[in-house]
Amino acid sequence: MRISTIRQRRAHSAVQRRTFKQVAAAIPTRSIEAPSITPHFPEEPGCASIVVDCKSGIAQIEIANGGNTGTVSYDCSLSGQKTYSVTLELGVFNPSAPLRLEVLGCNGRVKRTPDAWKMTTQDVIHIDNSNIVLRKQSATGIDVRTSNGDEEADEIPDGHKWAVLLQEKGANGKLTRAKTIDLRIGAILDGAVVYYEDGHTTPCGLRYGHGGAKHYFGGGNSQKLHIPPGVDIVKVEVNRFGWGNQVLGGIIMTLSDGTKAGCLNGHWLASSMFKNNDVKVMEAGVGEKIIGFFGTSVHYTNEFGIITGPAGVELPPQTYDMAELQNIQARDWAGNK
Repeated sequence: MRISTIRQRRAHSAVQRRTFKQVAAAIPTRSIEAPSITPHFPEEPGCASIVVDCKSGIAQIEIANGGNTGTVSYDCSLSGQKTYSVTLELGVFNPSAPLRLEVLGCNGRVKRTPDAWKMTTQDVIHIDNSNIVLRKQSATGIDVRTSNGDEEADEIPDGHKWAVLLQEKGANGKLTRAKTIDLRIGAILDGAVVYYEDGHTTPCGLRYGHGGAKHYFGGGNSQKLHIPPGVDIVKVEVNRFGWGNQVLGGIIMTLSDGTKAGCLNGHWLASSMFKNNDVKVMEAGVGEKIIGFFGTSVHYTNEFGIITGPAGVELPPQTYDMAELQNIQARDWAGNK
């Protein structure tokens, strides 16, 4: 074969590769993630809303509130102007009747909630006999199932609901400060363990496994975050893609002095599939600070979030006796699942 022929074929192959890359880059990618329904609480009282989002675009929203029903459709065509986010002001709905929402994404995924009013009470905590309000935000594991039969797949699993504060009562009933957080990470996020100055520990996750035995976290990529006095946790990053349906992949925490610990276990496949929406960054709002964590665990961690409170304000003593701010688990919980 002539050298000139070989060069021509190589040149032709190079052109084909460039053309393939150009065509592949030109093909629009569509997120497989289901729509989300998120309550939003601005600083102004009485202005709460529900925000509906979908990375692939919103096709339709069905609303039922008491005897009133309605459907709003949106353009999903490739040439059309897609709608990716819609805000529903809660003030126009009847709070005494269930507010049912069903959202269809342009990718065919469905997200529904039987009563959005219940969602609006889950993201704030009112301290008993006080005007102090704590706020919650969380990251939940991405469900990679894409069939239309999995319409409820993005709901948080029915696991153990837990909360852990960065100040907690010890055995003597006195408050003690969190000094270390052991972030238990393997191929996915197992959980975390908070160590307090008086020597006791509290898990962010299961206390007991099957049979009522103490639950131990695994984690070959685990790291400990040491918290000096006067230093706060200012940021929590969570990888929502944990290789299993609705399981978190990893976590990094950052202190106010710049110290970081943890491992996200990020993967190019997840970033490509979910358009970098696989990592959620959680920080306290203006005038607030992170005072604890909460989440849901079945075996590994399915949800991990932060609890924020007003900065510079000492929380009243009854805060630390509220059940919803503690990790309380019956020994036979796992056996009943």
